[in-house]
Amino acid sequence: MSNSNLLKQLKIPSKIKLTDAFVKSLMKIAECKPFLDEILTTPLEVQLHRQAQIKAITYSNQIEGNKLDEKAVTTLLGTSPAKTKDKDAKEILNYQNALSYAETLAQEKKLPSTRDFCDLQKLVTQDLIQKNQHGRFRTIPVSIVNEATGIEIEKCPDPTHVPFLIQELWQWLIDNEDSNPFAKAFAFHYLAVAIHPFADGNGRTVRLFQQILLLQSGETIARYVPSETVVMRNRSRYYAAIRQCKALQSTHPMMEFMAECFATSAQEVAEEARALFEKSKKLSPEARMKQILKFAKSRTSFQTKDVVELLPDTPRRTLERDIETLVNGKKLKMTGEKKGRRYSLT
Repeated sequence: MSNSNLLKQLKIPSKIKLTDAFVKSLMKIAECKPFLDEILTTPLEVQLHRQAQIKAITYSNQIEGNKLDEKAVTTLLGTSPAKTKDKDAKEILNYQNALSYAETLAQEKKLPSTRDFCDLQKLVTQDLIQKNQHGRFRTIPVSIVNEATGIEIEKCPDPTHVPFLIQELWQWLIDNEDSNPFAKAFAFHYLAVAIHPFADGNGRTVRLFQQILLLQSGETIARYVPSETVVMRNRSRYYAAIRQCKALQSTHPMMEFMAECFATSAQEVAEEARALFEKSKKLSPEARMKQILKFAKSRTSFQTKDVVELLPDTPRRTLERDIETLVNGKKLKMTGEKKGRRYSLT
């Protein structure tokens, strides 16, 4: 193990400690995995992933004071405006781009670099902060502040220390390569927040990097578990955990809190997936075709992909057979060839 000299000098604890409370949360996560692994091989996977993305984008920004709720975020991302002057809307669109980049980085086998880390922050803060603090380590003093109350939680290291602290943090990641994935990701979360390497966008960037670490460690469940929802509901405890780590000189308060949030979110996702799965099983062929015909009445014409979006819980091949049945029954007519094929009411 390397010596984290500057981290030690600044009294930023870095040792991973697996407490009983942390292990208990890991057990809850493990209980959700078999069902989620099974459900994620069904057509529900796309729907659950999309829902997780919407929640992650919404609540990771709400933690930092964004006012847009889940419904507003869904609408905004559905319209995808190229440009907006509204700060809250811009934060949402930025985070969508950053999340996409994070998923790309997670697919790579090697540990993302500090440059990748800075690029995430650049995407998160695009057009929102001064360019000289954009996509680079800060050159100004900052503090960790509770965005809901405005209360200062901790003063952060002097900006001259940041590049050296980040070097130690990346060495720490290498030294802890074989640690429990959740322990490593959540301890990293604390360390990166304590260092606060950027002028702005620290929390959002760190949460995205935590996601990358979990996915690279093989914890694919993280793509479908938006723990940000539970962190937001317990925002005061989030800041308390940061403060406790420094006071107790241990990473375990943050590790326990983040593990609890992830476990709670995993349980909520599993419950939602079960409900969706049961609903999809109850939809008979007759009920599906009735919905397709009702949809057809509202359109001049449509394609198969439109029906797939209408009934995301049903396999595409099943829906293709339903459409074929309706065409053979003279209830729909078909025009065009192959990819350009369209359907309409007879």
